[in-house]
Amino acid sequence: MLDWLNDEQRALRDMAQAFAAKEVEPLAAQIDRDEHTPDALIAKASKVGLFGLYTSPDYGGSGADLVSVCLVSEQIAKASPAFAGALTVQMVLSPRTVEMLGTADQKQRLLPPSASGERVIAYSQSEPAGAANVASHLTKLTPDGNGWRLDGAKLYCTQANAKVVLVMCKTYGRDGKEGYGCIAVDLDRAGVEILPHEHKLGWRGTNTGSINYNNIRIEDDDILGDVLTGGFSHRPANHANVLAHAATSLGCAQGMLDKTLDYVKARRLYGKDMAELQPISYWLAEAHAKLVAGRALLYANARAFDAGAMEPAMGSVCKAWIGDTAFEVCAKLLQMWGGSGIMDATGVNRYMRDAKAKCIAEGASEMHYAIIANQLLHGVGTLVRPIAA
Repeated sequence: MLDWLNDEQRALRDMAQAFAAKEVEPLAAQIDRDEHTPDALIAKASKVGLFGLYTSPDYGGSGADLVSVCLVSEQIAKASPAFAGALTVQMVLSPRTVEMLGTADQKQRLLPPSASGERVIAYSQSEPAGAANVASHLTKLTPDGNGWRLDGAKLYCTQANAKVVLVMCKTYGRDGKEGYGCIAVDLDRAGVEILPHEHKLGWRGTNTGSINYNNIRIEDDDILGDVLTGGFSHRPANHANVLAHAATSLGCAQGMLDKTLDYVKARRLYGKDMAELQPISYWLAEAHAKLVAGRALLYANARAFDAGAMEPAMGSVCKAWIGDTAFEVCAKLLQMWGGSGIMDATGVNRYMRDAKAKCIAEGASEMHYAIIANQLLHGVGTLVRPIAA
């Protein structure tokens, strides 16, 4: 189907497929069970360049295009959707935000260690009022002499092994104007309080939890982009991230389908091959058709993004529709496993749980459908407008 891929894209896809089979698949059930990603796997992912895949070679990365990122994310997700989901944030959203907003000095300070996996960067926006309801966010940056002070709390930050977090928060300029900015904060800085990690339905092993920011001293060099608009002006990084995230949903459902096909082919029921029983073969065909359609949708838009021609809100179309479809596919396929499917020993119910988590992580489907509605009704492919506008 993807016969238009160039040699470099094929090579990256094949590398990811081999890495997933050899290094990720044997640990996938353990990651889900222990809610922890082994340091050894993170080190191996760093060694093959996954963390720096989307980062410019100027800062130690590979400079791959988004199509390649999606191919790699899909392959990793076939083995462990949870690990793949965490990777998208670390290799796409956070470093690309720094590349878009940062000064030359900030990029040289933050990106090379992120690309090597030594000091990767997390992204933190959610608050009790909702991730996108920024007008009601309480975390704030206020002027303090020749510096600034950061106060507040953020929910559901997927930190993995990050050492730096990008905090999206309300900002107040020295002239009294209000905005929404992006602040780079070292997690070992005085005043940062990392609360116990949450136990989650899916997407386990990613150390998601709340972070409190208690009267933290912030210098100008910690602020990425304009203090009043940095929290909005990196939207292309968000668009790239939701496409990569949609790729992990595809990989999640494809991994479940692959395992279900093997299971069905090997089993007999009522004196017949299980594959001959209805509606088994119909459900398998339906799942395949939906994944083919999702793959066409995703990669058409990834190519358009790389060409600078993706239509407004299409990232949200991919994220919402592919995510919801992947969950529907996984839930139906799990039904074929009967009692075996709900037993942890088979290792397949994690696909359904991860698929559901992906309908909520990186913006719930309903939020993305609201963005699509805004595009249809008002010609604005965003959910909110900058506060300072």
